[in-house]
Amino acid sequence: MPETLFVHYQQYPVGELTLAASGMMQFQYHAGWQQHLHGFPISISLPLDGNYDIHASHHFFVNLLPEANVRQQICQSLKISPGNDFELLKAIGGDCAGALAITESDSPVQPDQRYEAVNERQLADWSIGAPNAFSAVTGQDEVRLSLAGAQDKLPVHIQDGQISVPLGNTPSTYLLKFASPIYSHLPENETFVGTLASAIGLPAVDIQLRRTNRAAIAVISRYDRILEGESYRRLHQEDFCQALGISPGRKYEKEGGPGLRQCAEIIRSHTSFPLLELQKLMHWTLFNLLVGNADAHGKNLSLLYVDRRRLQLAPFYDLVCTRNYKNISRHLAMSLGGVSDPDQIGAKQLHAMADDLGVRATVVLKATASLSELLHQTMPDVVTRFADTWGTSPILERIPIIVRKQIRRLKTLLRG
Repeated sequence: MPETLFVHYQQYPVGELTLAASGMMQFQYHAGWQQHLHGFPISISLPLDGNYDIHASHHFFVNLLPEANVRQQICQSLKISPGNDFELLKAIGGDCAGALAITESDSPVQPDQRYEAVNERQLADWSIGAPNAFSAVTGQDEVRLSLAGAQDKLPVHIQDGQISVPLGNTPSTYLLKFASPIYSHLPENETFVGTLASAIGLPAVDIQLRRTNRAAIAVISRYDRILEGESYRRLHQEDFCQALGISPGRKYEKEGGPGLRQCAEIIRSHTSFPLLELQKLMHWTLFNLLVGNADAHGKNLSLLYVDRRRLQLAPFYDLVCTRNYKNISRHLAMSLGGVSDPDQIGAKQLHAMADDLGVRATVVLKATASLSELLHQTMPDVVTRFADTWGTSPILERIPIIVRKQIRRLKTLLRG
């Protein structure tokens, strides 16, 4: 008999995950979940009637796992082959993005409220960007945390300023993102850009900066956790690679990952208020263009399952000015009108963007002008508030220059 992992939503058994001879993970819903009042499809790519193939199944679950160097580190720490998705999910799948828990037991998941405090010395050591904070914690003893992505980050709980690591099935409520040994001032960059997005009215995650005596840490409140009484409840979510059944290794459009038209079709077909969510997608796309974020790929856009069946776009996350770094390609993860070079995007590409979104071109052109003006007016105040709250940083000079240049460049191209 193949080894089995059990997928749970809160106290409900959802289905089973087995390892096929091909090495891919096969998911099957429990009949009870399919018939239950609380039952819902855990992914657009995994309909409740079970009409999906093993590729969609495998890609949904592998998208819950860390990527790149973070994955290498944790596999080395846990003595797991880097290519063994099933064993890695078994080791760390207790607290994933969203509401699912993957366990070796078919018994209902009993919620815990247990934490282990992190001392300031340990926090300072992690803050400098040594690429092992996540791997040093998760999978060890009672810690079973899984978080997708290539950047070293740690799911934690924070109460009264004290940072703690969740134990057992205790949900994390915040994410810590540490400095990068390659990209300078990355936590400051993400905090500034995320704050800028919120300041102009975009639905972005709540992000703060916390300084140790060695470096800064970005502290992000998890939107897929809500406090009910004295305990936290997980909300289900999936990124657009999961929704489309695409491997995380193909998250960029040029590699077969989601494009803007595919994202718009998902929103139009599956969200509760498509016009509102399409407007959010339009603003997300334009904001990333204007602030120089070339890394806005399919895993940096998610659907949040509100009350299980009502879907909406999740608050925007991983907002970074990648153009601040010379060794990152300036080409956009999702092209506009077939053009990925932001310096070559003008009226023709914005018209194509409107076509992809299914809206009139004037809607996109007006939104571009409006966001450009809002950014121009709002940035000085955000710079001042950032400096007053968290201190000065080189990014407070560099990023506004990049944004103003992109605004001017786009205006010039649109006039032409």
